[in-house]
Amino acid sequence: MSRIAFQALLFLLPFVVYGVWLYLTDRGWKAPERWRGVPLAWLVASGLALTFASLGILALTSGGSTRALYMPAHMENGVFVPGSIVEPDRK
Repeated sequence: MSRIAFQALLFLLPFVVYGVWLYLTDRGWKAPERWRGVPLAWLVASGLALTFASLGILALTSGGSTRALYMPAHMENGVFVPGSIVEPDRK
């Protein structure tokens, strides 16, 4: 759930920055005409770019070792053992 919230925040970040910029430059950040047209397209594109970039970084930097082995869930002496990733012994 936290990843979904993080991705939503990254998508909304350009909109917040644009709103703050409009507010600080006294251009009427509540005026609807300032949010239509080309700025909206650029905001959506930059929000999607941030979201996809973070997903790519997450995919490249997370996960286990490439030498790790997956042990599927199994029963051991009548006890359920959940699946896990096991690092091989280094010799």
